[in-house]
Amino acid sequence: GAREAEVKHGRIAMLAATGLIVQDLVTLPFYNKWYTGEKVWALHDKLVKIGAAWQVLGFLFLLEVPFIQKCVDGTLDGTGDYGFDPLGLKSDRRAVTEIKNGRLGMIA
Repeated sequence: GAREAEVKHGRIAMLAATGLIVQDLVTLPFYNKWYTGEKVWALHDKLVKIGAAWQVLGFLFLLEVPFIQKCVDGTLDGTGDYGFDPLGLKSDRRAVTEIKNGRLGMIA
């Protein structure tokens, strides 16, 4: 429970920290329909205004369904693992590194 929540929140924090930097540097061509030059701090309000935030929340809920089922079944293992590791990078050493970097991301 608690370890899995920490891992998942850490992953989100690491992605968010990376996204903050990338969004100020890169603009994709198809964003021109609704993007009018806001910096990353104003993008949240813009996404809420155009309705994209609900799409993100819906997608995240779909990603959580397998974990909700594991909680109901009592088979939660604490890894936050989706079973997606095409490069075979999963190891105990990397798990500790991921947790430490995730904690740093949550502070950032």
